[in-house]
Amino acid sequence: MHDKITIARQENRRGGVQIQSVARALEILKCFTATSELGISELSAEMGLHKSTVFGLVNTLMSFGYLEQIESTKKYRLGMTLFEMGELVLNRIDIRNEAKERCAPLAQKYPATIHIATHNMGEVIYVDKIDCNNSLINSSNVGRRALMHCTGVGKAMLAYLPEEYLDQYLHFPLKKLTPNTIETKEALLEELFEIRKTGIAMDREEIEEGLTCVAAPILQKDGLPELAISLSFPYGRIKNVDLQQVKRELLTCTQELSARLGFRG
Repeated sequence: MHDKITIARQENRRGGVQIQSVARALEILKCFTATSELGISELSAEMGLHKSTVFGLVNTLMSFGYLEQIESTKKYRLGMTLFEMGELVLNRIDIRNEAKERCAPLAQKYPATIHIATHNMGEVIYVDKIDCNNSLINSSNVGRRALMHCTGVGKAMLAYLPEEYLDQYLHFPLKKLTPNTIETKEALLEELFEIRKTGIAMDREEIEEGLTCVAAPILQKDGLPELAISLSFPYGRIKNVDLQQVKRELLTCTQELSARLGFRG
């Protein structure tokens, strides 16, 4: 018998069918975006719905763990089911492949090689790359390791790693690979400070003469770097592009990918 159950449906703006009761329940969850605790009266006013309707929706959400009631105030807050499902989403994101897909348009637009890198034991590890049609870069191959202090991706990650990690890295001399390589602790710390301010790291012919890189990190929800992405311009090609535009587009890319991992900084 369906006459005891009313399923209100409305057309979604994208053309699909929308179940009104489900839509209202999801809107209730969104009400907690700006406020951690809300009562029935507050939700009713926010939603523009009768209290009895809101009460039924809230009870349903509670029964599935999406909301929970605070004993002391009798108000409601988001439940652990949302946290558990959020963790599942994060764990299933293949951020490396998403990064490569997200960066592909940059490789088409600019005369640069795209590098995607992670770090291990004080070294950069290149995990993927997208070559432009006539790449002249010799310093990186997938799987190759490099020092952190002389690469854009390395500095981009080093700037956001814990202080103890940086202390361990600086325990050893900074190897000089080109005349432009940073070789003092003070100079590196100053540059890392600037990277944290702007979100952008530069390699100014520090690992290979003639190679300039613009890099930015992809941050996890705890603010630690998961990966870093760079655009590497060989032999003066960076002079033919709008550097500030390159930085803006790369930052947009890495910030969107960081948000996918739950970073909200």
